[in-house]
Amino acid sequence: MAERRRRILGLNNDQIMHAMGIDDAYHVERVLAQGRNGVTELVTIEGAGPFVRKKMPLEDVNRSIWAALAGADCPRLPQVVATYEMPDCFVAVYDYVPGETLEDAMGRVDALDSDAALQVTQDVWEAIAALHACGVAHLDIAPGNVIIAADGAHLVDFGNARPIIGEAGEVEGATRPKGTWGFAAPEQFFSHASVRSDVFAVGRLLGYMLTGIQPDEKCIGEFEAALRDESRVALPVRRLVERATDFEPS
Repeated sequence: MAERRRRILGLNNDQIMHAMGIDDAYHVERVLAQGRNGVTELVTIEGAGPFVRKKMPLEDVNRSIWAALAGADCPRLPQVVATYEMPDCFVAVYDYVPGETLEDAMGRVDALDSDAALQVTQDVWEAIAALHACGVAHLDIAPGNVIIAADGAHLVDFGNARPIIGEAGEVEGATRPKGTWGFAAPEQFFSHASVRSDVFAVGRLLGYMLTGIQPDEKCIGEFEAALRDESRVALPVRRLVERATDFEPS
């Protein structure tokens, strides 16, 4: 697989043809998602795979994020096997993790018990810690972006991720990475996001697993009341959620 770990930085004629050759070598098994942010496909190549191939508009992609992911060594993050550039898109290919989203898994139960919820949280935080160590904040930790597999939880979807800059852990870019409503930290909407924003989202994710209630604008009152119900959420775990999701980031 080492020979497939290629990154094409220029777009002269030879490189375009080379990129197209790599792209054509993959066989599309099925389309996983498609929208304004590009297309995500399940692919194989020369009998190997399956892999996920994500094609992103050039104006939207942050190449440094994918370079950081390619250098990360964490089983909870996608293992990037190739990145290359086409005339109209940037392409990343990474290992496919068979499983279901946490959102789908939660659709079958009222809530998770504390042990199960804390194990998923630990797995997600392992991914976040590795990501932060690589200089990247995820900024969209939500049930739809966590895959529950046989070996635990995996974090996916890096379309909202930003490079970390400065000692305060703030993220690069003038635009605010809003994330998923109910899980994204308040500062992602009106101030400056940072690594602490990921802490907030993990706290909300834990609360969601413990209560089975979406912490969005419509249900936030019900969510907070369920957290305070000690017959549903043990006090030490509730305090963990409350500290992670404090409105004041410090």
